[in-house]
Amino acid sequence: MAFILIGPGINNPVPLTKLFPYREVEETAAIAPKRAINEEHHPQHKFEDDVLVAEHLMSGVARAAYQATEQLPVDKLMARQIMTSPVMTLTPATMVDEAMQLFSERNFRHLLVVDETGDLVGMVSDRDLLRYLAGIDRLQPPARGGATQVRTLMQSPVLTAGIETDVRYIARLFVERHIGAVPIVDGGQLVGMITRSDLLGSVMRHFVLELWA
Repeated sequence: MAFILIGPGINNPVPLTKLFPYREVEETAAIAPKRAINEEHHPQHKFEDDVLVAEHLMSGVARAAYQATEQLPVDKLMARQIMTSPVMTLTPATMVDEAMQLFSERNFRHLLVVDETGDLVGMVSDRDLLRYLAGIDRLQPPARGGATQVRTLMQSPVLTAGIETDVRYIARLFVERHIGAVPIVDGGQLVGMITRSDLLGSVMRHFVLELWA
């Protein structure tokens, strides 16, 4: 299974069809032409000339570039090949002030939250902290001298991917679901994380990604 929803007491596989609904193409219908084709305006030799031009464009450098592209490796890239590991984590009891300091000092955008046994229970992003500071959503900033734990603003449960998940699915998830990071698990244990930066780095190192459908 490529993706699993994990949280406190939750370990549910998520089928790809649920994450990426199949887009059906609307049925086409015949239409009446507005006017008949005039053979005088579309002579046969014009079509033949267009073919010759196209063949010319495919010659030389263009043809060589196309053939080189066909020979590029197309082996799929898996999550374990591009994930960041190990990852820094928080506990649910970590104070928000500590988390904010880590985000600032390490330039993080996402931090994973694990319980005392090391099981993944949530994730905190810089956006969660910004919403907290702005008093948006369900939380209000604490009064002066007050303290708030990470458990109160972490996102839970969390969508995770396995180490053998095809990176193409993760890239599609980032685009279509507006997700910025995915924890990577192996046998239920947290082993890494893939962020947008990791994905962009893989594109730079494995440019064949641009050929993936």
